[in-house]
Amino acid sequence: MKKCFLPLSSDNHKGSSGRIGILGGSAQYTGAPFYAGMSALQCGADLSYIFCAEEASLAIKSYSPELMVTPVYVAHQFDRALEMKDEKEQKVLVEKMVEKIRNMMDRLHVLVMGPGLGRCPLVLTAISEIIKEAISRKLPLVVDADALFLLTLDEYKGLLLNYDNVILTPNVVEYKRLLQAHDGDISKVTHKGIIVKKGIEDVILQGGEPVSSCDEPGGLKRSGGLGDILAGSLGTLMAWNEILKQQQQNASYSLPLSCWTACCITRRSTARAFSLKRRAMTAPDVLQEIGPAMIAMEESSSLH
Repeated sequence: MKKCFLPLSSDNHKGSSGRIGILGGSAQYTGAPFYAGMSALQCGADLSYIFCAEEASLAIKSYSPELMVTPVYVAHQFDRALEMKDEKEQKVLVEKMVEKIRNMMDRLHVLVMGPGLGRCPLVLTAISEIIKEAISRKLPLVVDADALFLLTLDEYKGLLLNYDNVILTPNVVEYKRLLQAHDGDISKVTHKGIIVKKGIEDVILQGGEPVSSCDEPGGLKRSGGLGDILAGSLGTLMAWNEILKQQQQNASYSLPLSCWTACCITRRSTARAFSLKRRAMTAPDVLQEIGPAMIAMEESSSLH
């Protein structure tokens, strides 16, 4: 745990334990970015920013005062521009969205992209430009859900090929879709980044090859939102990996180990929630168990 968990210290200030951005949340989907943002906080990040559609912002704000919610586009304007086939207006709207995220990047340790994003073509175009900007700044990325769908489209297939500071989180269906789009070779999606292939066991790949797996028992109920919880947890663990590297430049910190730890946290939290609620378990129950699960992991680690 010492290689993954950022130590608590009286010298810390607000934001020093992680500032996580969540880019997602559309007119239709408001729960996913909430779960990702809250899991980042429950894991130990200090600040969680949600960048979403204006239509989703009020709902997400009402879920929790802990989240800082910023609308970065208006869904009905995007829809109208597409319907009218107004290419000039489309370009203006995309650039406005990209600029709003660009202006926030310097505040972030990690940007998590995808939870509740939807598949509006203009939003996906904006996401591709945001990814390019993040790469130019070497900003760590977690790519989840519909942001993964972007990587199956012909014009965006090579977007993350050579970027090493990225974690992709496909489930079984998303992984199969990525394979089909890249001639059956998952290393063509990202040759240098990490893929966390979610399933009965979570397999962590780097360069297309498995480097570790997490088969910790979870719950027997697959509630909606668990993938979003993992995405947020990965965001925090990835941020801590970056912070620890900066604090101790000569030390070796393993991003695959951080990924394994995030998977373990999510699975143990789910197991605890399931033991209490059984069939009634939902994602908020899992959120409440992240803290206790992490305390137990730290205590167990200190005994060895």
